[in-house]
Amino acid sequence: MKKTVDMNQEEGPFDSLKIDDDQILKDIHQRSPCPTCKKTVKYFCYKCHQIVGMERSDIPRVKLPIHLDVIKHHKELDGKSTAIHAKIIADEHVDIHTWPEIPLFDEPERTLLLFPGPGAKQLKDISRGSFDRVVVIDGTWIQAKQIANNTPVLRKMQYVTIAPRQTHFWRFQNVKDDHLATIEAIYYFYREFSETFEDSNYDGRYDNLMFYYKFFYQMIQATYRKNKTVKFNHRHQQKDYIKYK
Repeated sequence: MKKTVDMNQEEGPFDSLKIDDDQILKDIHQRSPCPTCKKTVKYFCYKCHQIVGMERSDIPRVKLPIHLDVIKHHKELDGKSTAIHAKIIADEHVDIHTWPEIPLFDEPERTLLLFPGPGAKQLKDISRGSFDRVVVIDGTWIQAKQIANNTPVLRKMQYVTIAPRQTHFWRFQNVKDDHLATIEAIYYFYREFSETFEDSNYDGRYDNLMFYYKFFYQMIQATYRKNKTVKFNHRHQQKDYIKYK
């Protein structure tokens, strides 16, 4: 599906991205049973990673250049995780593991770990021939540090970082607004991968990773704009997060 422009829609932070039209999601008004676990959900099942209430062909599919392993903290609630978006959109190239149960990683030195730190390098400073896959940690900042500090195999990986960016995550985080939601970090990693190793003139090939994220962001914005008596979390790091008219 090609992107269409709704002239009645408020401008948003994703307008410059080449993201497919999400009308199919807006047309879903009730929950449907997951074909695997039978739990009633909307859009997709967080447990089974199944699309629900529509056909797979209704949702964009992205092919990733290197495999992505997501290590999710066991206390991170499924409903709060945005990593599932990557699994749904790029299902053939993404695996989600619940820590501490993780793969063996036979060649950890050939794996990138997207995690900030003094030794983390940007992709432009890493040889393309030195890695085959990337690992991303999914959880709160405290949970992410717990995984990184208590999983020996991760310390054998090449630490990689991305350029600083402002999050558009709607959930309150007790950290600065340059701490991204997991799907944001995943998207920007693959975008920088493309700009570094594929084509410096990025063509939007990974923008659909943000398909669900953009939809939920706009849904939350619209909900609070329509009912101004409902107050958004006053502790949110961005005081003007809701874009009231």
